[in-house]
Amino acid sequence: MSSSSFDPGAHRFMSPATGMGLEYIVHRPAGVSNDNVRRNFITAQCPGWGLGSAYLQHGLSDLWAPSSKSDNDTESTVYTVVFLHRRGTGGSSQPVGTGRMTTMPDMAADIEELRKHLEVEQFPILLGHSNGGAIALGYAEFFPDRVQKLILVDHQIIGLQDRKTEKLVATKDNPAYRGAWDNFVNRRTDTDDEFTEAVNSIWPLYFYDPAKYTDELLHAIGDQVMPVWTYRWQAHCDRHLLNPTQMADGLKYVRAKTLVIFGQDDMIVGLKIAVRTMDIPGVELITYKDCGHFPWIEQKEQFMRDVRRFIEGRKS
Repeated sequence: MSSSSFDPGAHRFMSPATGMGLEYIVHRPAGVSNDNVRRNFITAQCPGWGLGSAYLQHGLSDLWAPSSKSDNDTESTVYTVVFLHRRGTGGSSQPVGTGRMTTMPDMAADIEELRKHLEVEQFPILLGHSNGGAIALGYAEFFPDRVQKLILVDHQIIGLQDRKTEKLVATKDNPAYRGAWDNFVNRRTDTDDEFTEAVNSIWPLYFYDPAKYTDELLHAIGDQVMPVWTYRWQAHCDRHLLNPTQMADGLKYVRAKTLVIFGQDDMIVGLKIAVRTMDIPGVELITYKDCGHFPWIEQKEQFMRDVRRFIEGRKS
């Protein structure tokens, strides 16, 4: 392994398996040795439909740059965090040919390409959120010996759905949601700019308290333009998997020690998905009250405590 593979900043490498370029972003604390990086780094997987990792980089920054630290404060342990951009997102290549190679298994395979590039035997910690959680989970199913610890946050299981449609419709008359439901059902996605505007207009639906927290997410996303091509074809391919129950059936194959974190008020990915994930041997499930799809925003302190406890192997 070259030490430059874990240097802070953006990296891009060519996948021998696909010939595509894959981009990853590294955040690394100052003064951490290469040996410690190899043992303790966290790989974070963003969603595959085009959102990118900026929101995760902003939300998880406390893991490499704690807001407070003392020598005796275990809560301030720092980590190197690697954010992988799946194919068609960020600086990673878009597959050649309409809709090719954009299924969950394909994107999980990109994580294996990253492992080989980093020249590590296992990922010490693999974290995935939402659709990125589905990709991380798929990797842990397909490559069970390559993940030590797995953290799934309000994750999807491809082939299953638990969207709280009645609650979503009820937000139509709630001013706190800024008319997000109308945009959700009527959004136009003809161009990247239109798609980006439409997505950013529906984020209130993802929160328990949208008036308080939506702007924080929008700030974290920034001025990023989301590719409508990636969104359309990932959704199309996942709807037409040859084996639609593959991910649910494969839960029993996960060997990584697993933590699942869910907001109890998530209307986009409901708790039935979290409960289904209990088929993973030895999994730990934590749910937060008054919390939607982004626990590190609405329940930040508790989320960071639980993640650090799990990573460090502490009971409390």
